[in-house]
Amino acid sequence: MEEHELVSITQGGFAIMNPTTPEKVLAAGRAAGLREGSRVVEIGCGNGTILALWGREYGVSGLGIESREDACRRAEETFRAAGPGGRLRVRCMDAREYVSDEPFDCAASIGASHIHGGFAATLDALLDLVHDEGSVVIGDRFWRSDRIPPEFARAWPDVPTGYEVLGTAREAGLDLAAVIRADGADWDRYESGIWQSVLSWLGAHPDHPDRDSMIDYLHRLQDEYFGYGREYMDWALFVMVPGFW
Repeated sequence: MEEHELVSITQGGFAIMNPTTPEKVLAAGRAAGLREGSRVVEIGCGNGTILALWGREYGVSGLGIESREDACRRAEETFRAAGPGGRLRVRCMDAREYVSDEPFDCAASIGASHIHGGFAATLDALLDLVHDEGSVVIGDRFWRSDRIPPEFARAWPDVPTGYEVLGTAREAGLDLAAVIRADGADWDRYESGIWQSVLSWLGAHPDHPDRDSMIDYLHRLQDEYFGYGREYMDWALFVMVPGFW
């Protein structure tokens, strides 16, 4: 099954396609210094919920970049419901090809670091989109420590440790203003939502040619989660601002 279709099936109905909450998203926006009139770009905006939250709470204007057409349509609906027309908009395209006409006050990538190939590459891409005093918000997975069983670490070679995230930010000339972590309930809700979406799809498609692969996918996700994800994997919103050195 094509990757975009798989994401739409498993997470397309989620308000936030990550193990976090609206309250934590708003806390990240506050730490990033969002305020009335701030210009924000979000790479991989999904259905637009995060930008809509920041728009309603902080009065930002925002641009979401999203490649899945069904998500773009949902984002447009979300933005229309969020408030004044034109303040939030979506551009349906490959984020790697996006070039801004002018720098933003904040650039975000929430659960979308795979687009650019990991945390460090995503940070570089976002820094290209903000001015010198701009902030960056990245929501991403990270290992709880550097003592991860090799068989698990090899399955996720691009995942850094939390300490490596800190080092990457400092190397880019940034200070870490906040880390807002997912808790166990956030993880359980997110993972369970994916399982339920797959089970619902299986129930509705008894004769689909991809049925067996979807069953294998479901069981692999559950094996990963209970085998090591719950114990070793973490997720957080990292808020980074220009360093004072």
